[in-house]
Amino acid sequence: MVNLPPEFPDSADPNEPRPATGDTSRRNRRTLDFDELVALVLALLGIGAIFWWGISRNDTFAAQALLRRQVDEAVPRLFGPTEETTPERFQPRSLEPGQRRPTVAPQDNNSQTREGGLPSLGRRSDQPRRAVSRGVAEPETTPTAPAANSAAVLPPLDISDVPESHWAYPFIVAMYEAGYLPDFASGQFEPDLALSRGDLALLIDQAFGDQPDPATAEFSDVSSADPVAPAIDQAVAKGFMSGYPEGDFRPNQLVPRYEVLVSLAAGLDLPDASNPDQTLQAFVDTEAMPEWSRNPVAAAAENALIINYPNRDQLRPTATATRAEIVAMLHQALVNQGELPPVASDYAVPAL
Repeated sequence: MVNLPPEFPDSADPNEPRPATGDTSRRNRRTLDFDELVALVLALLGIGAIFWWGISRNDTFAAQALLRRQVDEAVPRLFGPTEETTPERFQPRSLEPGQRRPTVAPQDNNSQTREGGLPSLGRRSDQPRRAVSRGVAEPETTPTAPAANSAAVLPPLDISDVPESHWAYPFIVAMYEAGYLPDFASGQFEPDLALSRGDLALLIDQAFGDQPDPATAEFSDVSSADPVAPAIDQAVAKGFMSGYPEGDFRPNQLVPRYEVLVSLAAGLDLPDASNPDQTLQAFVDTEAMPEWSRNPVAAAAENALIINYPNRDQLRPTATATRAEIVAMLHQALVNQGELPPVASDYAVPAL
């Protein structure tokens, strides 16, 4: 029986060539099968991918840091130094207690031209602007230093809503350019708007100036806090208007045309007509007038204060007066006083 070396199994073929004693490299070597080779390749690929990701990640961080540095250096050169807080020009301005924010200064009306080619002229410096609206003056806006019965801050009057074809255009433009018209709450003239007794007082006050320190008119329906109260005081003090026997003024009551003429005749202190009925025969519709109004209306007719549209022989005494009609009659009153030159109109009734 042959004794085999311990490194060879008993099942080895005794006829197979055997390595020389001491040659262990061949004894430990074996061939990898296909599955083992695939696993080895995949393992190497995984290790390579992890290594490449690590390198590229470091490069990305370095690129981002470089870009950030370049931006930080470029921004100050383009826009100046940056701050953590909002730039001063965008920060809200802090105000002291009671301080108001500055407002844009109004334009010089004397150097501007309104729509429609009409000059933007200022008013007379001694005449305050007051609000006029339907039936009663608009409430005043709150000024910086509120004062009782102070003038309202209103938009500058724009008469571009009065076309040149309007029958009252010559009168309105003349009054506007001479500064005899107040500003109105709407900013427009609104020529065909029906007016009240309070509105009439406001227009009279603007056209005929202030009475120095007029006595306060005591009426049960007009308080000292009403915006229209100063104008009523002026109209009463100058003799243009008065209250009713019941002690009220009725500022919201619509004013008829004959009452406008009565107010103008009283305020201008026109002499009584020598023959009122004969004078009023020039008109075809005077029967509806109150008897007490006939003499002052006749006096107004004799002094060329009457404007009749659309027919000069129709007085329409009880019709509610519009703003255009009142302003036209005020214009004629100022012509009578030598304050304005006359204008040509087919609706102006000549002195009777």
